[in-house]
Amino acid sequence: MKILTPLLLLLTFVGCKNSKDFKSDFEKHQFDPTVINNLPLYDTLRQIVQNNYDSFYLSNTKNDFTYIYNFDTSTEISGHSNSDVPETIYPKTVQLFKRIGKENIFGFTISKDSTFEILVRNTHLTQYFLDVRERLYWYPSTNKIGKTEFPIKDTLLTDKWQYQIWFDKRAEF
Repeated sequence: MKILTPLLLLLTFVGCKNSKDFKSDFEKHQFDPTVINNLPLYDTLRQIVQNNYDSFYLSNTKNDFTYIYNFDTSTEISGHSNSDVPETIYPKTVQLFKRIGKENIFGFTISKDSTFEILVRNTHLTQYFLDVRERLYWYPSTNKIGKTEFPIKDTLLTDKWQYQIWFDKRAEF
């Protein structure tokens, strides 16, 4: 699945006639030092989730669990609740989300193979009608870390943590 996503993104951009228009912006986009400096907090979150892996009830039919945290409790995010994580880790999870800050995390995904993805941020670039997506990935095995190409870039933060940024063209309706 992790290999399929970049492949689909690449095919999408090959079909977009103006992907070269934002290539210089892509090349200029930097990895955020705040995200990198928060790696110990992200890793603490990963450890809490993985230590309670069985609480997520992953199976052959449910391969992953995605948690979206809503910092603005006066509004709702359709299909998501702050209490969607197992009750045993909820207080620690919320505390970490608040420490990391809404500019640097909005959720996570745990996969059946223990791959852990931090949803850092999505930023819309109206000039190109695309989103800049930033993610941190923790892989249980280093052989799962693949090489990326335009419109995706990455950097290894440790032997298992990878920081990815990709420019994702929005579908026009």
